[in-house]
Amino acid sequence: MELERLLVGAKNLVRTGWMQKGIPPAVGETVAEHCFEAAILAYVISSKLKEKSINVNPDHAAIIALFHDVGETVLGDFPKWTSQRLDKRNAEKEAFKFLGVGEDIFEEFKSQKSLESKIAKLSDRLSTYLQSTRYIKQGYDVKEIKESYITEIKEISSSYPFSIIKDFIYELLGDKDF
Repeated sequence: MELERLLVGAKNLVRTGWMQKGIPPAVGETVAEHCFEAAILAYVISSKLKEKSINVNPDHAAIIALFHDVGETVLGDFPKWTSQRLDKRNAEKEAFKFLGVGEDIFEEFKSQKSLESKIAKLSDRLSTYLQSTRYIKQGYDVKEIKESYITEIKEISSSYPFSIIKDFIYELLGDKDF
């Protein structure tokens, strides 16, 4: 198992999209910071759904969100332009095999067949949206990234079962775009 590579890589790898928008590496969000935030969001969202009698495992949703970008610790964080043109999924799958941990979790995230994986994906999107809002408040021009996530977040949160906690999701975002 390449545990040290995973841990050090995640803590030190700044997400590429932010740097491409002019965020200095010293200020840039790392893969670990992003995955941690997504995991917390997944746990909270799952818990809210569970309160509404939805059969969901908050712990599992949080673990999926925590691991969803771990493959980047081997591959690096491909810019969106690149990942849309390459077979990133297979490369990430190989990275998980190399790391020796989380391959099954990654497959679940990518398949989007479980409610927990869908919550993890929503949480990934919400985390990026929230970080873009923070950067905008600091004076960085990342509006394009923020806007690219609005439609997807609205679409996911309008579908069942997310629609029953839609107000909570929008409140969480605290933005007039919603």
